[in-house]
Amino acid sequence: MTAYRFRVKFDPDPTSLWRDIVVGADRTIAEFQSAINPAFGLDQGHLWFIGGDEDYWDCAVKYQCPQEYEESLGGDPVLRTERIENAGDVTIGEMTRQLGLEQYDRICYLYDYGDEWRFYGILKEVLSDEPSDTEPIVVKEKGDLINDQYEPSRVDESGPPLPDPLYSVLPETAVPVADLRELEEHEDIVHVIPLLSIETGFGAVCERFAIQFEETGYILENFQPGWQIVEEVDGANKTEEEFLAALADAVREWHAEIAEMSGAMTGQHFGEETVEAMHVELEAELERKGYGHLL
Repeated sequence: MTAYRFRVKFDPDPTSLWRDIVVGADRTIAEFQSAINPAFGLDQGHLWFIGGDEDYWDCAVKYQCPQEYEESLGGDPVLRTERIENAGDVTIGEMTRQLGLEQYDRICYLYDYGDEWRFYGILKEVLSDEPSDTEPIVVKEKGDLINDQYEPSRVDESGPPLPDPLYSVLPETAVPVADLRELEEHEDIVHVIPLLSIETGFGAVCERFAIQFEETGYILENFQPGWQIVEEVDGANKTEEEFLAALADAVREWHAEIAEMSGAMTGQHFGEETVEAMHVELEAELERKGYGHLL
């Protein structure tokens, strides 16, 4: 009884285009891949492989599509610099053990060796109560399907529009914390939670915050050249408190992902203590609002 939830992200635009896919441990890597492409709007007519971390062509282990694996059996193994496995034979559970995957570790997926569509998957959750034969299914998503697979331009540089009233309120730079708190006076905004505040000579400004509308919540990060939505939380059929708890969980996941991305970029390891330190403002805001029991 084990399944895995991977967040598969489009490498060139990971904050705007991703899919959460749950797949059972006994399903093969090829079955997992068969759910990825249609989820993003890609065809299935090209070669592909899945590997560890974000190493792509430099992966020490490559799980090749069955077609390529069968065609490469005649090659000289002495000339290979990596281990080759058949994605049609290896299960997801076997892959996680072979690669030593733990929560928030990554795999990479490269599709079409000509155009090189690159994705990476983050192991977000191990579901010990789900059947091991669970078919791969998309359970959460962000971003539209890719409808220009054979066009040269793939990334929407404009980014997703911000929900009202944020689109007209937020500047392209950090926003004063006091201005964020005033947003709670809008009748359609339930909670605003500053997550990364910096003291300046003009007062505290915020570089990251969460906002809860009546049915949708967002986590926003101040990237260059401006604010971007990095997580979206569905609040339908939830009480206000259940919705806030789900939004807080999404913040914690985002903080863990930031630590993972920072570690990959710098070569350093940021452990649980670093992630816990990132939760300080979240916990203080929940206490201030009377929701300390959600910590």
